[in-house]
Amino acid sequence: MKPRIRINKDVCHSCGLCAEICPNRIMTMDGADGISLRPDRLPFCIACGQCMAVCTSQAIVVDGLAYERDFFALPKGSSEEMPFLEMIKARRAIRVFKNRPVPRELLEKVVEAITFAPPGFTPLKTELTVVQDTAVIRQALPEMIKVYDSLVKAMDNPIARFVVRRKVGAATFNTLKRHIVPLMKNRLPELKQGTEDTLTRYAPAMIIFHAHRDAENYEEDIHIALTYGFLAAHALGLGGSAMSIIPPPIQRSPRLRKLFLIPDTNVVVGSMILGYPKYRYQRGIKRNLRNVTWI
Repeated sequence: MKPRIRINKDVCHSCGLCAEICPNRIMTMDGADGISLRPDRLPFCIACGQCMAVCTSQAIVVDGLAYERDFFALPKGSSEEMPFLEMIKARRAIRVFKNRPVPRELLEKVVEAITFAPPGFTPLKTELTVVQDTAVIRQALPEMIKVYDSLVKAMDNPIARFVVRRKVGAATFNTLKRHIVPLMKNRLPELKQGTEDTLTRYAPAMIIFHAHRDAENYEEDIHIALTYGFLAAHALGLGGSAMSIIPPPIQRSPRLRKLFLIPDTNVVVGSMILGYPKYRYQRGIKRNLRNVTWI
């Protein structure tokens, strides 16, 4: 059962931060009535805690989460002044950005930090495409939408669905079936209308991670490199988020591969959107591992 969301209208400031921050845009500003919940999007709540973390009045409660138990006060000061453990506590996945370009010198520092990510074994296999031109990201969006529109149609066809499963494997297929396709079915109408951007989140900059298809161990190396990139961005006052929804259309579309200068020999593994965070979170979110076994 998906979690239920409750909004205490008695203390809600109707600031709209939750509506902006929610990755699936479940909340919406509804004129004089303040914040409302979209019934068609309630099934997509993943209980990530973002809305509760940003709410200034603790007006939102998601089933299974509690302010006293699942959140903590954020460290004081800027990220540049924080010890490492305090810094990673303060980092959040950022999907809402200021309309402000990211200077090349900051992107270069993020790239430099990525070079320090340890590979499974040398030499480094990770290749990057750094997109600092926001217009290029906007240009890519319609083609990405076309790819996902085709995927949704394919998953509705039994034969095409069987082919997709054979091609991507059981784990990826289950992610598509249970998460990506239902989400895209709900979001595609507004994506096509241009009223929202679920894919690139209006990000001013983006880094695409790819590697030669015959290289060894490149997927694990890229996942580590992404982590280094996030931490570097946060330390520099930027925000970012891994967008696993971006690589598949780039991987499959010749037009997108050409736009982002991805060699035909390379596999697109990961991507990170970057920019200046538009909002400040009020508290951090506690996470529990599925299990920890001590021996």
